[in-house]
Amino acid sequence: MFFFDGCVFPYPLGGVSLSRFAFELSSLGFSGFVAAGENIRSDHNDIMIWSSRYLSGLTGQALVKEVRKPLHENELVYVSAGDAQFNRTVLSTPGVNALMDLENTPKDGFDRFCAQIAGERGVAIGISIRPLVELKGVARQKVIRKYEEIFTLQKRYEFPVIISSHAQNITHIRSVRSMLNLLGGICDDESVLSMGLSCIPSLKTRPGVIREV
Repeated sequence: MFFFDGCVFPYPLGGVSLSRFAFELSSLGFSGFVAAGENIRSDHNDIMIWSSRYLSGLTGQALVKEVRKPLHENELVYVSAGDAQFNRTVLSTPGVNALMDLENTPKDGFDRFCAQIAGERGVAIGISIRPLVELKGVARQKVIRKYEEIFTLQKRYEFPVIISSHAQNITHIRSVRSMLNLLGGICDDESVLSMGLSCIPSLKTRPGVIREV
């Protein structure tokens, strides 16, 4: 099975070069990863590198305009989540591949209506392990409860899940086994977790607008 880290932030968004991420993630058992940033190019033959157009702080026509821009062959559109109404709009927007950063949203930011739309449209929901590693106490428990709610809704509506490190430096990344173990106490369905680390190549694409440049 191919395993992908669903999102890392190479320089200049983070402090590590793309080539360093490629080397480290390959050594940790990954077959590929998604790097935030547009027009990413790589010659690393030992690991697959996709890119994501990571949209944040956009609403209305500005969001639609960005989503509709032509994509490169291995490029995805990620949108940072907001409140429930915003998330429903994002999930209903053709061309969005994944809704990210749900751990930072209000308590009802991802409800059953959002889950239903995600399931019907095949839009993935991002699960970042970074807060599970960095946070402690009450803050960490809030994230765990949020993820438990997402996985409960996933059982019913069967939307894809993307699991990522959201790494900005090398200390943020974890091995495949470590990521699965971190989430094993939150989701008891091993098949869902495994698919969360391998679904990147099969995410729904946008007919008619994706092109290799």
